[in-house]
Amino acid sequence: VIQAVFFGICVLTDLSSLLTKGNDSQEQERQLKKLISLRDWMMAVLAFPIGVFVVIMFWSIYIYDRELVYPKLLDNFIPAWLNHGMVSKMMQMLPCVNKNARHRF
Repeated sequence: VIQAVFFGICVLTDLSSLLTKGNDSQEQERQLKKLISLRDWMMAVLAFPIGVFVVIMFWSIYIYDRELVYPKLLDNFIPAWLNHGMVSKMMQMLPCVNKNARHRF
């Protein structure tokens, strides 16, 4: 949920910056700066640390004892490739966000 909210704020920030480009409104500039600050704060405090922690803990526990985090019963409903994608996608997306967006921490 945290990742979805974070990426939603990223999209909202990008759209807001595109829509307010060229406007001289001080109020819109102030609101955009607040949104950028919120995005950067979420990245530094929530999205990156929790995302990395979840991926590392999931795969560590999975290697130790698979049944604790992903019982074999779930293989009938969720294929292994989909599980891998759902868990590992955040580890792939977070460095991309760090590289492509200028964050002010």
